[in-house]
Order: sequence, then structure tokens, then C-alpha cells
Amino acid sequence: MKKKMFAAMMVAVMTAGMVMPVSADTGTSSEDITVGYEEESTYMLSVPRDVTLSEDAVTTGTVGLSTINVSTTEKVQITVTSGISSEGAVTLTDTNDSENTCTSIVRLAQGGTPLTSDAVIAEFTMDSDPLTANLYFDPLGNVPAGTYSGQIVYQASIVSTDVSGVTGE
Repeated sequence: MKKKMFAAMMVAVMTAGMVMPVSADTGTSSEDITVGYEEESTYMLSVPRDVTLSEDAVTTGTVGLSTINVSTTEKVQITVTSGISSEGAVTLTDTNDSENTCTSIVRLAQGGTPLTSDAVIAEFTMDSDPLTANLYFDPLGNVPAGTYSGQIVYQASIVSTDVSGVTGE
């Protein structure tokens, strides 16, 4: 009995639905969807663990990037944050005698102007090739026997292409 009553109700609902008027828009409509993707700018700074200087020849050290992915309005700028004096000298200290030191002038070009602390040493965009910049260390001259060491600290950061500096391109 319950099945018959349910079936009768379904027939009534279906019949009512067929005879009721339905309205539809006769014009056309459109909707749009925003499709997006965001990739963050990235890079990998590449500096040698050490550079062995010479008493009588210019030594070349290389800094740069091993990878880069930045927008067209950005570049990666590499600067020296410490370790080079205002005269462009890196000081090496004898590990056994802190009073015993020697210095080398650091330059971006062989025979060029000495670097200074906070100097921009390279800039790279997505179009840069190669992703390296050379640093030239002047000969140390006559140095007493010993093991000498110094440190230069670099910093890389993403800046606007409107910011000027030295280019590594």
C-alpha cells in the first residue's frame, strides 16, 4: 500500500512538472575565469670555499650564481659586506702570529680600480650569461713564512632592475 501511495505521489509531481511553464533567457551570456600561477624568484649564490693568493702573480677568484629564476623587472645583485677595506685591501693574518699580516688589493678588472667594502661586484638577470664575475687579487709581494688567512663576506639579494650598480654580464 505504501508503495502504491508513493508511486501515485511521484506521478502527480512528474505530471505537474511537465505542464508548468519554464522560462529561459533567450540572449547569450558569458562569464570569465581568472587563471593564474605564481613562481617566486630564486637564485643560488656560488662562491669558492677558498682562494689561494700568490706572492708574485695576480690571482683570480670567481663569484656568481649557479641558478637564477627572477622576473624581468628584477636582478640579483652581489655585494661585499665585509673583509675589504675602504682602500680595496683584504688583510690576511698569520694563524700562528696575529701581529704578522699581509694584504692584497682586490679589483673587478685586472689593473682596475680597487673594490671597496659594500661595493656591488656583480648583477645578474635572467638573460645574463655567464653567471659569474671575476675578482682579481694583486700579488702579495714578499711574505714571511706562515699560514695566512682572511675572509671576505658576500651578500646576494634580489633588487629592481631600476637599481644601478656594476654588472657581471
